[in-house]
Amino acid sequence: MDGDVRWVLRLGEIGLKSKPVRRMFQRSLKRSIAAAAKRWGIDLRPSFTRDQIIVRSQADVMSVEEALCHQLGIVAIDRVRLLGDMNNLQQTAAHLINTSGRRGEPRTFGVRCRRVGTVEGWTSPSFAAALGSALIAEDSALRVDLASPSWPVRVHLTTSGLELVERRLTGPGGLPAGSQGDVLILLDSEQALASGFLIMRRGCRLLPVQGSDPTLVERLRAWDGNIGHRSMHHAHDGTVQERASWGLMGVEHEEGVLRSGRSEGDAKTTPLASLDPLFGWTDDEVASLLLHIERPWEVGPDPDPSAWMAPSSWQVIP
Repeated sequence: MDGDVRWVLRLGEIGLKSKPVRRMFQRSLKRSIAAAAKRWGIDLRPSFTRDQIIVRSQADVMSVEEALCHQLGIVAIDRVRLLGDMNNLQQTAAHLINTSGRRGEPRTFGVRCRRVGTVEGWTSPSFAAALGSALIAEDSALRVDLASPSWPVRVHLTTSGLELVERRLTGPGGLPAGSQGDVLILLDSEQALASGFLIMRRGCRLLPVQGSDPTLVERLRAWDGNIGHRSMHHAHDGTVQERASWGLMGVEHEEGVLRSGRSEGDAKTTPLASLDPLFGWTDDEVASLLLHIERPWEVGPDPDPSAWMAPSSWQVIP
């Protein structure tokens, strides 16, 4: 694979956290990316900034993107390619049109530019306008449509040069696996699989109990290589200890108390939470979620994010 390709992973709510919490989440993501590299048998070399992660790899593009699409806490994945000098607009415009394979074909386009860091002489709007003018000069069949262009041109201005966004994938969002404690689960059905994934997406680590289907556990292992292993935390005495479980799904409360690893005092002050994350979901929504779990690079995490606003979805809860 060409060395000028890399992936920019966009962080969501992680970027809003305080510096210590953000570092904790980034450590969780680093471990998750390392586990994904081992599972897919590829090299993944991440570097972190405040609101994004840059990943480099010499592996096959599709394998890299399959692995990265399983990273909980990531909202978007941009495959970018270095184009070179941002000030040579004529050469850049000719390259973009030639590689599109549609020179002379009437079509609409729109340039969207994002500046990363301080780039002397350019702002994002000024560069987008200049590149747009160069593209029209190179191919007079082009017409500007910024709202819904048939050929969207997305570029990044960086201190190292101009980058083209070749493809954007939607990430699963949420929080890194294991960052929000552990939940016991009886993983014995597709419904339980979907429920477990939603809890994982909120940063929880699943601990499948006896009776769980090993094949279902393996399907979720692609999202968290440490599924089934208790997460660790720093206790008040400074030691590193296993976390006690705080929630359960499909497990009787009495069994959950025995398996949770909680002290008697903890059980009295903060009872185990029984979780039902699929409450209110339709069969079609669950089916779409299961497709996302299996093929996240093809199917987004939210099949109909505005469905809850429709009056037909409202329920009166007694």
